[in-house]
Formats: sequence, C-alpha cells, structure tokens
Amino acid sequence: MKRLFSYILTALFTLATLADVKADSYEARSTRAERYFSYKEWSSALAMYQLMIDERPSEVEPYYKSIVAGVMIGDTITQIDMLERTQQCGIALNELFSGVKSVSFSIGEAQAYVNFLMLVKSHQPWLNRGINIYLLDYYSFRNDPTHTIEIAVELLAQTPDNVEYLEILAEAYTSNGNIDKAIKCYYSILDIDSYNYEALLAIGNYYAMQLFADCKQITLCKEDLTALAQTYLYEAYNLHPTPYVAQLLDKISPRKQGN
Repeated sequence: MKRLFSYILTALFTLATLADVKADSYEARSTRAERYFSYKEWSSALAMYQLMIDERPSEVEPYYKSIVAGVMIGDTITQIDMLERTQQCGIALNELFSGVKSVSFSIGEAQAYVNFLMLVKSHQPWLNRGINIYLLDYYSFRNDPTHTIEIAVELLAQTPDNVEYLEILAEAYTSNGNIDKAIKCYYSILDIDSYNYEALLAIGNYYAMQLFADCKQITLCKEDLTALAQTYLYEAYNLHPTPYVAQLLDKISPRKQGN
C-alpha cells in the first residue's frame, strides 16, 4: 500500500514537473518570439509563433502576430493558414482582425492590416461584406476619401438603405470636392429618414451657399434657391435649433426669422 502510494506521488510529481517544463518552454519561446518581432526579424519570429500555436492553439496573440510577420515578408500562405486555423479553433474574426490592426499600428505599418484584409477578401469572398465594413472604418479613420467612396459604394450595392454608409459616402464625396454627389447622398438619406438632421442641414447649406456665391454655373434663380434653402434649414432648425442655423436663416430672409 505504501509502495503504491509512493508510485502515485512520484507519478504526480513527474506530471507536475513536465507541465512546468512545458510552460517554461512556451514562455521561453514567447520571449524569443517577442524579441525577434521587436527587431523585425520576421522569419525567426514567425517560426517561434508557429511553435507556440502548435502547443497552445487557443491562444490568439501568436496567430495575429504571425499574420503581421507574414505580411511583412510577403508570405500569403502563412497568413491564410493562420486565418483558417483560427476559424477551426473557433476564434472570433473580430478578435483576430483587432489584433492584426493593433499590432500593425503599433509598429507603424498600418498598411499591413489593410493588406491582410484585402487578402482575406480575395481568398474568402463570402466574407466580403464583413471585410468591407472593417475597410470602411479604416479608410474613414484615415481620412482617405477615394478608398472610402469605393468601399461605401460596394456596401451600399448590398444594403442601399443603410443611412450610416450613405452619410460616410456623402462626407467622402464632400472631402473629395464632389459636392453634387454628396447632395444626392443626402437626398437619399432623407428618402429613408425624413428627419435626419445632418442631411437637412447639408442640403440647406448647399442652397444657401449658392445664394451667396458668384458663380455663373448656378442654374436656379435666386427665388428658387431661397425657397429651397429656407425649406431645409427650417426643418433642421426645428429639430435642433442652433445659433449657426438661426444666423443663416436670418441672412437668407430676415423678416421670417421671428416665425
């Protein structure tokens, strides 16, 4: 009985020791991987992260750092492999993409995040809509109207009544200097939501600015421009009265300001 108890204790001690060695091994690999990564030794970092993933496949960080390392050396096979392995492990795409974005930004390589998203978009086209949402968020944040327009148009082809995408598209057109297309977007927004303050204000501003502009290309007469500007600005003012809108209305038609 004592001998059996001794064997059990020995076995438990051995298992605990092996577990400690395994944990130490993982931590040691993690330390080396981080060092390689910080010195931009991408291939060496990638090799370490692969070993870490083999040992602990549910840990997310090695996957997204492997992806960034893969992007930096142009290794698309590794990027797709990491993506598919996370999908097999049940790791959420949002968690993976957020990690890739965070690491890419932290090392000053934001384009690595975009490159990965574009790769996923081409490799798994059924994820296109989700990827486009990430891309739209990125391009809007980076104030890149050209790419914002491209992605917003793609998204709106699938969901034409999405007010958020229409607003982003309108802002991008405005930044790009294409005011007429921006106004069309705002009109589309009002077709969906007739009480949308931003759209009412933008359209009212558009006609008011034409009233005060010295431009031969303006086709509407002053009376029509005044009526249109008043219509949309009064609607906006009723929703959200601000000094700016009040002053603009007074500038257009002082006698009606008291109404």
